[in-house]
Amino acid sequence: MDKKNTTIGILLLLAAFGLWIWQAKQTREAEAQQASRPQVQQVEQASAPAPAATTAPAAATLSASAAAETPEAPEEKFVLENDFIRVHFTSLGGAVEKVEILEYKAEQGGKAPYAFNEGTPTPIYAIDQWRAGVLTSSRDSWTVVEKTATKAVFQRTVAPGVTALRTYEISLSSEGPAPYTIRQSYSLANGGSTAYSPDTLFIDLGTAAPDKADSYGYSLNAGYYDGEDFIYEAPSYFQGGGWFTHSAPKSHVEWSGNVVWATTKNQFFAAIATPVKPAQRVISRPVPLGVDAEGRPLTGLSTSIGFDLPVLAAGGSANVSMDCYMGPKEYRRLSLLSENQDKVMKFGWSTPLGFLGAFVGFIGKLFYMGLTALQHVTINWGVAIILMTILIRLVFWPLTAKAAESSRKMAKLQKPLKELQEKYKDNPKKRNEETLELWKKHKVNPLAGCLPILIQMPIFIAFYYMLRGASELRFAHFLWIGDLSLPDTVASIGGFPINIMPILMGVSMFYQMHLAPSPSTDPLQAKLMKFMPLIFLFFCYNFSSGLVLYWTVSNCMSILQQLQINRKRDAEEAAEAAAAIATGSLKTAPASVKGQDKKKKK
Repeated sequence: MDKKNTTIGILLLLAAFGLWIWQAKQTREAEAQQASRPQVQQVEQASAPAPAATTAPAAATLSASAAAETPEAPEEKFVLENDFIRVHFTSLGGAVEKVEILEYKAEQGGKAPYAFNEGTPTPIYAIDQWRAGVLTSSRDSWTVVEKTATKAVFQRTVAPGVTALRTYEISLSSEGPAPYTIRQSYSLANGGSTAYSPDTLFIDLGTAAPDKADSYGYSLNAGYYDGEDFIYEAPSYFQGGGWFTHSAPKSHVEWSGNVVWATTKNQFFAAIATPVKPAQRVISRPVPLGVDAEGRPLTGLSTSIGFDLPVLAAGGSANVSMDCYMGPKEYRRLSLLSENQDKVMKFGWSTPLGFLGAFVGFIGKLFYMGLTALQHVTINWGVAIILMTILIRLVFWPLTAKAAESSRKMAKLQKPLKELQEKYKDNPKKRNEETLELWKKHKVNPLAGCLPILIQMPIFIAFYYMLRGASELRFAHFLWIGDLSLPDTVASIGGFPINIMPILMGVSMFYQMHLAPSPSTDPLQAKLMKFMPLIFLFFCYNFSSGLVLYWTVSNCMSILQQLQINRKRDAEEAAEAAAAIATGSLKTAPASVKGQDKKKKK
């Protein structure tokens, strides 16, 4: 058992070093690959049939007809806004150039609001078309036929006798998701004398750009919800490559089925389109966005939601309507939507081990509600995280205390266990039987010492998922930490960031393990356990400072608990030694008792 555990410890340590090196290497390779890779024009065939092959000719005819019927007019731009969003409309495509989220700033300390889709090549709600496997967005001119403080209507003739209307409405309400919701509809009316067969209608949801706090793009996703699962892809899927099997880069991915809602999102903001009636298709793709301030290439993700429109007889009409949430990933708002749109928060996961993912997601939601409630009282997210951590540890205090007590008992058995190993070193079967009998005699569970870690890991994962996507933590200050959603880098030496909070976490974990007795009889394994703080330091070094703050405070609570257990142990040993001296079975007090006597004299 000890040899196996020692081997596992060595592998974990090597894995930690390897992961640290691999992360840096992957970042450099991804940047170089994105900079040098040409744009892929051919799509890798998905399992579902693509509509592009049958609709491309019709799309070409439609475009020519529209150009003949509708003279191109100069671009007209205007804005609709409420207290939460500012929507910038354009008559080219009858679409939206960008949506400014007024309560969230683009840069920390700046005045300009965060703008979804700013600087991207495709407008939000543009009508997308597919030709020969390549996606293009219509920039045809539409006429503004109605404009009020909360409503805009565009019109265009798309074929002889066929008129299209695009209607947008925003809400003046401040409740729930309403202030961030753009209600829109696309209507076709066939006023001609012959039937009209429209193409599949693809409406673009805009492009989500990567956030500074998500350097690896884990939270940059595009996908849809089919009524049961949230199906999505991250940028790495389109880049190709892989560990065991190499996949080619992809220009887009297409899904067909029951599309209850579709989304494109980054770490803190999301565009979610929920049709009145489910759509039939979704197409997601990477979008090059130039380079950042440091010259690194940026890639966003965009999603188009597709509707199969019916053939319109003469005098017939069709309508597609949907509510489009365009705003921050605030669970308190998204949870009020009726179709599980809060899944974009990604508090848990579906597969693998879906039951564990659901449990983690449930815990994450509870933590989010508790954390926001504490923040309303403390007015600081860092203080709220500390108080939340203390409350969690107090709830589990009895269980972790019992596990720590079991570890203490296990440590007392190290000497007899070592004697058994020496006595039965040539008979592993007998050694295991005697070891089990010894544990049973002293009522010791060797696995009980693992319970604190096993208990904390789901909590840690739930906190990780919750803090990673909570837009409220963006730019949140605490002490020297300027942004709880980022590592607390205070300086850089030779390009290497100096993050204080992970170092404090490693120190607290080292002291915690120094206080706790080692349950192992293997000296090598005991030494390897001393490297656990270093392993966690490597794993958590680039995590958000809010998450590392939680882990550090949790370690401090463990230290307090271990100090209490150690005082109880010393008192018990002193009582046992005093009783032994009184009966004459012990001539002098052990070192631990003498230490207690010295403390009392002082």
